[in-house]
Amino acid sequence: MGRVVIAVMRQRLTRPEVAISIVVLFVFAVAQPLLGLLGRNAEFFLARASPALDLVLMALILALVVPLAIGLVLLGIRELHEPTGRVIHWVVSSLLAAMLSIQVIKRTPLRTSDDSIQIALAIVLGTIITAAIYRSQGFRSVMKIGAIAPVLALGLFVFFSPASQLIFRSASISEPTGITVGNPAPVVFVIFDEMPLLSLIDGEGNLEDEVYPNFARLAADATWYRNAVTVQQQSVESIPVILTGNDAPSDRLPMASDYPGNLFTLLSDNYEIRAVEAVTELCPEFACENRSRPQLPFGQRWRSLISDLAIVYGHLIAPSGIRAGLPPIDQSWSNFGAGASDADGEDFDVIARFNAAVDADRRIPYQEFIDNLAPPVDEPTLDFIHVMVPHIPWQYVSTGQRFFSTSPIPGSATTGWGGDEWLVNQAQQRMLLQVQYVDTLVGRLIDRLKEIGTYDDALIVVAADHGVIVRPDIVHRRVALEDTVGEIAAIPLFVKLPNQQDGTVDDYRAETLDILPTLIDALGIASPWETQGSSLLAADRPVRTESQITGAEGVVTFGTDGSEKLVIAARKIEAFGTDGPFGLTPPGRRDLLGLSVDELQLETPPDIEATLERPERYLSVDPSADRLPLLVSGKLVAGAPFPGESVVAIGINGNIVAVTRTYDTTARTSSFYAMIPPETLVEGTNEVSLFLVEGMDEAQTLRRIPIS
Repeated sequence: MGRVVIAVMRQRLTRPEVAISIVVLFVFAVAQPLLGLLGRNAEFFLARASPALDLVLMALILALVVPLAIGLVLLGIRELHEPTGRVIHWVVSSLLAAMLSIQVIKRTPLRTSDDSIQIALAIVLGTIITAAIYRSQGFRSVMKIGAIAPVLALGLFVFFSPASQLIFRSASISEPTGITVGNPAPVVFVIFDEMPLLSLIDGEGNLEDEVYPNFARLAADATWYRNAVTVQQQSVESIPVILTGNDAPSDRLPMASDYPGNLFTLLSDNYEIRAVEAVTELCPEFACENRSRPQLPFGQRWRSLISDLAIVYGHLIAPSGIRAGLPPIDQSWSNFGAGASDADGEDFDVIARFNAAVDADRRIPYQEFIDNLAPPVDEPTLDFIHVMVPHIPWQYVSTGQRFFSTSPIPGSATTGWGGDEWLVNQAQQRMLLQVQYVDTLVGRLIDRLKEIGTYDDALIVVAADHGVIVRPDIVHRRVALEDTVGEIAAIPLFVKLPNQQDGTVDDYRAETLDILPTLIDALGIASPWETQGSSLLAADRPVRTESQITGAEGVVTFGTDGSEKLVIAARKIEAFGTDGPFGLTPPGRRDLLGLSVDELQLETPPDIEATLERPERYLSVDPSADRLPLLVSGKLVAGAPFPGESVVAIGINGNIVAVTRTYDTTARTSSFYAMIPPETLVEGTNEVSLFLVEGMDEAQTLRRIPIS
């Protein structure tokens, strides 16, 4: 094989052929796949508030600058020493061809084969392609025709992809005039992201007051539309629906030029608007002088962009096994590296600069929003924020503190969930912990509005854009199907009217289309445009017998009784009980929680040892720190083969605070993890103890597991 390669390499390529081969291979292997993917997902640029120049520069760099630079460098090396130049050209050409080949392989049935097989086949194909470049005059002629590839890739992205709307978007949006507000109350509008209603309710549809006390405070003064649903699966469509009262066509981007009639333009002539948008740009500059989507400085913006491009390309070419170890690209619209944490809990690639959509710390935008709330002075105020919680990654607890964790979450399967119900329940526990943090944020909102004296007078809307699915054997956690509308479609919706004092529960089928018409009605405005939604305050609101949600799999039609969410909420209560996220245990083990280790009747130690992940974290704990070691994880090592999964109780400072079940069990090793409540940790040294739980009910026994 080596002799064949050497013989082929002796074939001479002209200087243009060397450059053209690299340019063409780079465009087809790197530039066009990236530009094609990002061009179809223009929200990637909208989320980072990228100016049009950034898009054009990125396309030029990928399609022209980088491939030409590589080609010129190789020509320079060849001029200095031709044999070395040939070798390097062969290597670079084969690598690019292999990168192209593996993308083709991933579109064939071979994508399910072992990663090493896919990589080996790509290398072989890459070598064959390079050999053809050297040996076949006909192939080189085809490559010369392919020299127009950079121009085509650039043109398709700039002029014909959805991203072209951002490059050539119109800056002229007419400011509405002549709008009269009959009841100019201050408006406070909060949209939480990826929050299913089922997280707040029990199996009967009642709010879990003790678990979410601040939502209960809001419900005591507001109307809770308990049967509310979203009509769109994705934020980039659902937010425009909420703010316009009309459904979102698939060919529009969530920006003011595509949706000129929205809440911000409606109130711009009468209200001072303070808006924080996460993934949309619906508030034009004439309405939001503060810019609802501030841009990062050029250098930081491009560092984040380059990092994201590298991660996205890694997902494009990596086989499934390798791709699982990359930072996920489905947890946010940008700054993907910040969503992944290593074993030390450090951010993978954090741009240390606040930005409402892309910063790793999703607590900052909301805190600044709260700090900026102020009573109206010369004109009423609209304070709006789209908050990127409890959207995955789930990393916060009720206090707002984070826990050390690794990615991916055990039990996850790429974009969905595997079949291990226990691990999926543990993932749902993380989600519910972050929903408790959302409850804390609602409490801060209420407290701040009362502090500045506008709570009673304000029109307050608290809603979510869509939900999320967390249950076994789900291909994608956010795809609306007939059996997932209970998690995806059903959302929380609370509306407190000005001077409303008595809370009510309204089980009318409210839709996100109705939110803006309801605000228009409450503020006494004659709407300048027609809406598909109806005011929820109207006596003649339409009788609905069905609703629809649009998502990646098309339109799903479902009934209006809301039974879908109750089934899933009942499953949650069965797994967690009524005491909140930390009530999760394997079946029949909840009675162990809270027991004192000293009072336990312990059997002889089993033939098992345990190792803890980062045990030093428990030797010097600061309970007020930003990150806490709340995820206790490790491995069990047995002297004899495990008969199956085991139940492990975890003690902190002499009390059982969590019970979990092992996973990834082999013959003599087994993994485990569990979340522990923050209040169980004390300042300084904390003692962690582990117990193997055997038997059930009265025959239940615990055996202390030595920790090495």
